[in-house]
This record gives sequence, C-alpha cells and structure tokens, in this order.
Amino acid sequence: MEETLYMCGLPPKAGEAKFCATSLEALVEGSMAALGPRNIRPMTSDLPRSGAPKQPYTVRAVHPVDGSSFVSCHDHNYPYTVYMCHNTPATRAYMVELEGAGSGLVVTVAAICHTDTSHWDAEHFSFKVLGTKPGTGPICHYLPYGHNVWVKKEANRSSS
Repeated sequence: MEETLYMCGLPPKAGEAKFCATSLEALVEGSMAALGPRNIRPMTSDLPRSGAPKQPYTVRAVHPVDGSSFVSCHDHNYPYTVYMCHNTPATRAYMVELEGAGSGLVVTVAAICHTDTSHWDAEHFSFKVLGTKPGTGPICHYLPYGHNVWVKKEANRSSS
C-alpha cells in the first residue's frame, strides 16, 4: 500500500500526463481526459488470471497497434482497485503472439516500447537488466494480466 500511495503521489514527468484511478469509471474518464474523448480504445494482454506459466516462449507474430498516443494503466496492490495511469512521449504499442515451448499455450500480450530513453534515470532497472544506457535504444516490456493500454487512433488514419 505504501508503494501505491508513493507512486500516485509522484508528480508527472515533463511531457507526461499521469493520474491514479480508483474505479473503472475513473480509469475511462482519466484516459479520455489524457487522449481526448473520441477514437480511443482499450487493449490488454490475453492471459490467464494467474499469468503465463514460466517457460521459454517463441514469438509467433508481432502486430503493431495503429495509434498516435497511448495511456498505460498499471494495476497496483491496494485494498481496492487502484490503477496508476500515464502516457509517455515516444511510445509504440504492439500485440505479440507467444507460444509456450513446454505447454504449447498460445497467449497474446500487449507490449509497449519506449523509443526515447535519453531522459531516463541511468539507474533504471531496465538498463541494468539489458546492459544498456539511456538513449542507446528502445526499452520494451509486456503488460501483465490486469494492466491495460488506451489507444488514441487518429480519425483520418486508415486501419492497417
């Protein structure tokens, strides 16, 4: 709970819209406030509630999400529903089909790629795991069960 309160209390970073939602209604309203009320849609990973089993996975397909901006909402531990939502500039989204090597389980997961990490803290966990530094390449991550992304699709763009 302490971490949730801390995360929700942090001010947004430069160029970021950020809010914490304590209901599904607030989640939708906050996403609409950040992206505009038209041409938005939610996307989420198609995973079992328990998550995908830990095993090697093969990428079967990668589908870019046609959108001009995104708001990611992350479920946080709290006695009731709390989502910490934020948009970040220079972000792309994908839906990725994965097949489990051991079980054959096929899941489709939402992935977010942050294409400009030049302003990130050099001590960020991602740089340590990947052995990279800010600004040297994109940082991508999957969204676990229960997290979602709201997508703003430009009205004059055709579907891909």
